[in-house]
Amino acid sequence: MRRGFKNPYGPNLGFWAVFLLVTVLLLSGALWVLSFVRGTVVSAAEDEVILNQAYINYSTAGDYVSAESNAAIQAYIAEFPQPQNAQILTGMTTSEIWSFMTAYVAGGLQVDCTYCHNINNFAADGAEIGDDTVAARKDNARLHLQMVADLNQNWLTQLAAIEGKQPSGAQVICATCHLGEPIPTAWPEDLHALPDDYRLPLDNLDVLLVTGNLDVSLDAVQYNQHTMYHFSESLSVGCTHCHNSRYFPSWEQPAKYYALTMLQMAQHIRDNYQDTMNGQEPSCYLCHRNEVRPPGAAQAEVFLPEVLRSSYSPEE
Repeated sequence: MRRGFKNPYGPNLGFWAVFLLVTVLLLSGALWVLSFVRGTVVSAAEDEVILNQAYINYSTAGDYVSAESNAAIQAYIAEFPQPQNAQILTGMTTSEIWSFMTAYVAGGLQVDCTYCHNINNFAADGAEIGDDTVAARKDNARLHLQMVADLNQNWLTQLAAIEGKQPSGAQVICATCHLGEPIPTAWPEDLHALPDDYRLPLDNLDVLLVTGNLDVSLDAVQYNQHTMYHFSESLSVGCTHCHNSRYFPSWEQPAKYYALTMLQMAQHIRDNYQDTMNGQEPSCYLCHRNEVRPPGAAQAEVFLPEVLRSSYSPEE
């Protein structure tokens, strides 16, 4: 610098330049973070699942029932306050049946009323419906409701007789298997470390009682292991959920009796309701979906009409 030259900007120019640059960068970063967080919160709020408190971990939110169907059923209720053709949901008014159907049948499958009904005549059956597919679905729905009552009243009630464990009170209903799908999948294509053709040994449940018995084939032992793995995966539990890890043949764990009862119930479903299963055999996964208490089950019998529910909760 030439002698006698004086910097007109002063000696702190570099400091202030760096200070301003850092300030701008920090402010820009803070604004970006705030924008990102706000966007994430808004997105999370939009994606929030509103659970129906009558169910275990299941939402019936949605617009699957059309405005046309809602208008048609209101007109039908006004004209016929008492049901014209109720075969399973007896002892209920038309309005009560509509409330149940909306919350548990349409809600369980997440379908419109027209999936099973001619909305110009909700009581119509067979050829009166005017669509063979819809008529077949209505017949199938009745069989499924009959099965629901059977399982709740004749199988879940057996759990109360098992000492050492009180049943949760959960009830089977449409969403227990369907979980928002008109045609649920009992056996996924990928069974995770199981043969793709594996199915529960419902023809011979004795194959599951081989532990401790050395006079069995290796095939029986392997089938047993496959079944235990299917239990574990379907309920997301370990061996000790049902077994004494020091002596697996022991029956001291109440959950082991629960498992056997549920297997016998699956056998009962296969033998008596196979025609309603869309060509599938029952599986533990079909209801449990990786949870001990099946999502889509009703929380307790008080949420269901009397004709469909069991009575085994501690309150009664």
